[in-house]
Parts: sequence; C-alpha cells; structure tokens
Amino acid sequence: MKLHQRVISLLFASFLLAGMVFTGVSAEYRTDDKPDVQAVDAYLREQVTINRIPGMAFAMVKDGRVIFTGGYGNAAPGKPVTPQTQFYIGSVSKSITALAVMKLVDRGKIDLDEPVQTYIPWFTVADPEASKQITIRNLLNHTSGLAEKGDPNAAAYTASLEEQVRLMQYAKPLHKPGTTFEYYNQNYRILGYVVEVVSGQPYGEFLRENIFLPLGMKDTVTNPADAPELAQGYSRFFGFPLPQSQEYIPGGVPSGYMITTADDMSKFLIAQIDNRQPNGDPLLSPESLALMRTPPAGIESQYGMGWMDIDGGQTYAHGGAIHYFQAFEAINVKNRTGIMALYNQDSMENMMFENSSINTDLIGFMNGEKTVPANKAWAGWILLLLAAADMANHVRLFRMLPSWLAQTAKQPRAWLWVKVAMGILIPLVVIFGLPALMNALEGGAPNWIEPYRLMPDITIWLLTGMALNFIRSIWHVILLLRKP
Repeated sequence: MKLHQRVISLLFASFLLAGMVFTGVSAEYRTDDKPDVQAVDAYLREQVTINRIPGMAFAMVKDGRVIFTGGYGNAAPGKPVTPQTQFYIGSVSKSITALAVMKLVDRGKIDLDEPVQTYIPWFTVADPEASKQITIRNLLNHTSGLAEKGDPNAAAYTASLEEQVRLMQYAKPLHKPGTTFEYYNQNYRILGYVVEVVSGQPYGEFLRENIFLPLGMKDTVTNPADAPELAQGYSRFFGFPLPQSQEYIPGGVPSGYMITTADDMSKFLIAQIDNRQPNGDPLLSPESLALMRTPPAGIESQYGMGWMDIDGGQTYAHGGAIHYFQAFEAINVKNRTGIMALYNQDSMENMMFENSSINTDLIGFMNGEKTVPANKAWAGWILLLLAAADMANHVRLFRMLPSWLAQTAKQPRAWLWVKVAMGILIPLVVIFGLPALMNALEGGAPNWIEPYRLMPDITIWLLTGMALNFIRSIWHVILLLRKP
C-alpha cells in the first residue's frame, strides 16, 4: 500500500474511535500431521464467516509436502473458492521478483553491487550522483534512497516496465543510497525491467520459464487474460463486501500484480524452505537464498530481499495488498513449515482488523501455538453506527434551517458571518486541500481515487458530510442576506 494512502487512512481512521453470506468450503488435510490442520480448518471457517470475508484460499506445507489446502467463501457469487482459485497477490509478488533477480545473480548475469546503470545505461533519477550510485542490492533491500515522498509519479502506472522506469527521472532521492530503509514499490518495478534487459525476455516470460514451470506453478500468471479462474475483487462498505473491478497495471507487475493460487504457492513455499525444485535441483545457491532472508547490516530494517525477518532468523514473511485483494505468506525455516493466505478483498478496515488478526493467528498455528479465534467484525458495525448518527444529525440541522435566524437572533451578526464562512471554507479545504496536502507531504496522487478504493465507506461518509455542511452554510448565507 502506498505511503500517502496510509497517512490519509490514519486520518480517516479516527472516525473509528476504538478501532455475505458465505457458501462453499473445500479443504484437504492429513490428520497425522502437526500443526493441527483440523484446528486451522475450523478456525478459518469461523473467521471467514463472522468477519464477512467474501472468499479466502489457504495452503500449509511442512517437511517438504503440502499438509493442508482449503477454500472458503466465494470467488464470485455462486462460485465457491477452491485451492485452485486465482487471486492477485499484491506485494507478495516481490518475493517472486527477488527470486528472479537472484537466479540471474547465480548465473553470473547480475552483480548485486553493480549500479543499475550497468544494466540500464539510461536509468536516472532527479539527482545525477544518486543515479550512478543506486545498486541492484539497494533496490532489493529497499535502501535505494528513493521514497514515495520524493516521487511525483508514485501513484502513476504505465503499460510497460520500461515506461515505468523512465518515470524515475522525476523522483528525487531522500537519502543517500545504501543508508536508509524506505519501502518503495518502484524499487521492484525497476528490478523487473532489469530482469527483462539482462535476460532478453519479457518479464512474465522469464518468470514462466525459470520459476513457474520448474516449480509446477501452472496457474501462476502475470496477466489476468491468462487467469480464467480469477476471483472477483471486493472492497468493504461498513463491514460488508462491495464488489469492485480490479484494474490491471502491467508496469506494476513486479511489485504487486502477479496472480496465483494457494496450490501453486504451496510449491513456492516448499522450494523456499528446502531450497529445492521438484526435479531435485536447488532453487538457488545457499549463499543467494541466505541473502534473500538477511536484512542489510548497519540499517534499521527487517527487510532482506523480498522477505522480512520477523523474529531474528527463524520466521520470514511478506504481506501484499492491491485495490481489492490481499495476500500473506510466511515460512518457518526451523520447523520447515509455511503458510499462504489469499483474500479477494482489501480495505483499510479489514487490513487493520480482520485480516491482520487472521494472519497473526496463522503464524501462531504455523509455529505450533494455540490460537483463540477473535471476532473483529465489530469495527464495521461501529463505523456504520457512527455514520448513521452523523447523518441523522445532518438531517436534524437541515430541519432546523427555517428557524435558524430566530435561534441565532441574539448572536452578533459579525459572529454569525464568521461561523458561516468557516462552514464554507472547512469543507472546501477538506475536499480539495487534504489530498493536495498529502501529496505535498508524502507524494502520491492528489485526488480521492485511492482513498475511495481503500475505504469507500469512510470516503463517501466524509465527503458527503462535508458537502452537506457546505450546502447548509450557503443556505445560511442566503438567510443572512435576506435578513433586514
């Protein structure tokens, strides 16, 4: 998720104060394995239902084999999710992009400490010196010095990776390369284009020939046109699923637009844990695999290369979210266990509450811990009650308009004009100024499109409330002008 979206979302989240009917469940598991896969299955059935998650697919692996796959809820109305249902995986794509780069490193075609300009001679950012210094390793570690705040095109997407990389000429570095961690999607888009240039193949074709087919990931693709079982995407409207059309952006594939299944990702997880492909060949050299899991020294960061070290060397994970899908992967290299969760819904509410809690609990299951199911659906109900109360108050204030002059007769006329002016200015500042302010502070697009995608309920509520305040204040102006 983009940084400016997170900032705006946190502002809107203050409205929270404290914080579908489902059909179709399919699961396959073995009762002789640990973790307790029956408990995991029961947990996910309950969570998908009580938290009104449209659909979810899940896989768990251990000791080199798949011990559990499950599908819950619906991929689309009347179509149950299965482990073969296809989902966008958001930033989990970065794990695959990092693997592609490291395969080329192992073949001697990429040197991690070579500047990007070695492979893309025309590559440039707004600082000529930084342009020469940013290395492949910096991109993989998110230590390029670039960040959304300095990128006027952070929210811009293109039809090709080359176009995406050419937009970097306008991005101003905020730090010296190699000194600071800043999670930044463009780092991995640049890497995707490096893979294209070095391999001489389109990015998706390289992945297919060197990762997907060797690992048996037959339903993993980089274009929705090749995904006949792609799930319907959903946002969330006051706690209830709202179907939406997911936009596909070719220039964003390496950082967030790959499509896969729970079945396919179980094979990816096994290969990552055991460093082997189904034919017995190693996935990577041991040195390269270790590098992917190792955050850079001397920098405050848990991020290696497409994986985050969340507990100091045992558990590695990565989350992903695009407009209407979420995903989460994790592996425990000590007990050789891994999990993959795929959701066909994304919103600020379930990102902060339901799915975040589920992902944490799934790590607990993976690590052999007992998990107590939690109901986080109250967040949507609280939001709905607050919005209803607010709209009821607006109705009350509009009904009072005919008597407004009488009720304010004793107030100084100058004070009434001040209040009316504020009632006009504040909505205008919020509606037109808040996105522009976030753009100036954190980068990204100065509009309401991204906030609406992430939280349509809060965005509509806020903009409707501001519009009603503006209309009522204009009415007050008319009443004051008519007053003798």
